[in-house]
Amino acid sequence: MERKGTKTTTYSLDWDTVMNLESRLLRDFQTNKTKDRARALLMISIGVRLGMRVIDNLNLKWEDLLGVQVGERFIRIEKKTDKERILVMSTKLKEVLDIVYEAQAPEPSNYILSSQKTNGLKPISVQSFNRILKDIMKEYKVKYIGNPSSHMLRKSWVVGSIKKGFENGDHLSLVKVSRLVGHSNVSTTLRYTNFETSSALGLFELS
Repeated sequence: MERKGTKTTTYSLDWDTVMNLESRLLRDFQTNKTKDRARALLMISIGVRLGMRVIDNLNLKWEDLLGVQVGERFIRIEKKTDKERILVMSTKLKEVLDIVYEAQAPEPSNYILSSQKTNGLKPISVQSFNRILKDIMKEYKVKYIGNPSSHMLRKSWVVGSIKKGFENGDHLSLVKVSRLVGHSNVSTTLRYTNFETSSALGLFELS
């Protein structure tokens, strides 16, 4: 049990878990195209497909992403560091954006992750994001370790990308991902992994 005043670490989700959750959210949105389901789907897809900090995700408007094609590079300025971040539109994120946009038809100038009370004119708060994320984890029975905060999604992208690189024989994937997310030091990126990925935990079984 967590003691009052202690800080719980946020761990990444296994990438298979991420893809399964995203697929289920997309399926459920296509069955019931409500604003709540749209927002839940977009929170997960944007969070795990771009690997940005939550504040940068919340600042995204539809016009920022709608014209970007699959494989195309685009630049965002990070709010925390004021540095340029080069991103690439993935096939899955483009699919999700197009499906939601066609169903909801928001104004291009609307915030993608918006507060329903403001009709797209303001984004939700970080606190609301974390509360909704926790509800998503509970509804879809997603098992996680630690704190289910917005940072979980960014970490999941970082760890998933590093792992994919190593599995493909790219032993510099840690360094490359570190540069992609704008870390000034590789040790910062290494801390994202928490040494708690499923592959690391598998080392307990040495037989």
